[in-house]
Amino acid sequence: MNLPDVIQLGPLLVKMSMLIVVVSIILAFAAVHFRLREKKELKRTIWEVMSSSLLLAFLVWKFSYVLFYPSKAIEQPASILYFSGGDRGLLLALLAAIVYIAVTVRKKELPIPVFTEAIAVGGWTAWASSFLLTWAVEGQNSWYYGQQTIIGLVFMLVVIRKKETEASVVFWLQRLMWFGISQVYVGFFYQKHTPLFAGLSKIQWLCYFFAALALFLISRAKETGGASHEKE
Repeated sequence: MNLPDVIQLGPLLVKMSMLIVVVSIILAFAAVHFRLREKKELKRTIWEVMSSSLLLAFLVWKFSYVLFYPSKAIEQPASILYFSGGDRGLLLALLAAIVYIAVTVRKKELPIPVFTEAIAVGGWTAWASSFLLTWAVEGQNSWYYGQQTIIGLVFMLVVIRKKETEASVVFWLQRLMWFGISQVYVGFFYQKHTPLFAGLSKIQWLCYFFAALALFLISRAKETGGASHEKE
């Protein structure tokens, strides 16, 4: 039995999908907290960077509606509150968050290996929990959501259990490559799978491209010695 798409919290109506996102983010921060529990000052700084990047991404995604639909935004200003920039706005928000994180990490001189691991653990925790909660709420397409949950948990555990000597560029590129491959595979089980070319959807082709790019960068990194983060 499916749960309602909207639930009422006092005077507020909250979409279930938005509630799932919020819970997943909270779990991601909790995962980072436990991972960095012995590094309190560093944990606080990383939390600040994560919080600011998420807020920036949300604002860019939300108000990118004005950028992509200026005439509608001018005619009906209230529409900005109800609509967003969609998939294009999401990509723009992701780019803005990445640029902000890169600049802030360099400015604050945060240790890249620790920060990268924290982001990876938090990110894959959010990934696994969001699909698990969506699976529980929607009660359908369990094969797709179940596999995505397992993928997130596996990658999170791989990062947690990695050795210090594995904190290299090649290690992270390999994880990204295999994650991209996993998304090409699991995409065939998505209920709304729509082939674009050669049986692959637009998202699958995008993941395939990033997996191939990661493989190319791995070969280049190995040729130059596979420098670790500590040496950067």
